[in-house]
Amino acid sequence: MTEHPTKPDPVAHYRAVLDSLDPRLRIASKLRALFPMIETQVAAGVPHAAIMEDLAQAGLAVRPTTYITTLRRWRKAKRPQTAPAVPVATPTPTAHRTAPDTPRTTPTPPPMDAIQGRPHGIETPSDLRQIRNMRVDLEALRREGQEQRQKATNPTPQDKE
Repeated sequence: MTEHPTKPDPVAHYRAVLDSLDPRLRIASKLRALFPMIETQVAAGVPHAAIMEDLAQAGLAVRPTTYITTLRRWRKAKRPQTAPAVPVATPTPTAHRTAPDTPRTTPTPPPMDAIQGRPHGIETPSDLRQIRNMRVDLEALRREGQEQRQKATNPTPQDKE
C-alpha cells in the first residue's frame, strides 16, 4: 500500500506520544493520552480496527475490549456534567401570534385504580423495583384510552371552555 506524501503518519504520532509517557503506565492510561488523536481519526472515518493496527505498530498492543471500554469511559468523562439528558426547548416570547390560540389539553394520568404502586419519580434503585412490581389493570387503561379518544373526536361544550 502506498502512502500519500502529504498524509500524516498516525503511527509516528502515536510513537511520539507514547515515548513521552512513563512506560510504567497501564495500557488504559496510555490510550487516554492518545484518544484526542484517535477521535480526530474516527471523525475522519477511519475504522477502529485500522486504528488498533496502527497502535500495535506504534508499540501499544491493545485488545478490542480494552480499547472500546476505555474509549467509552473517556467519552463519558468528556461529556459535560451540567447538560440535561433530554434537551428542553424553551419557547421564545413574541409580540403577537400568527396562529389562533388553541386550548392545549394535557393528557391526564390514568386513574389510580389502573396502575398501583407507581413512584412519583425515578431517583433510587427502589423506585425501579417499585416500577417492576407495579400492578397494571389493562382493562382500566383500555377504557381510559377509549374515553380520551372519544373526547378528542367529540369535544363537549364543557371541554371547549
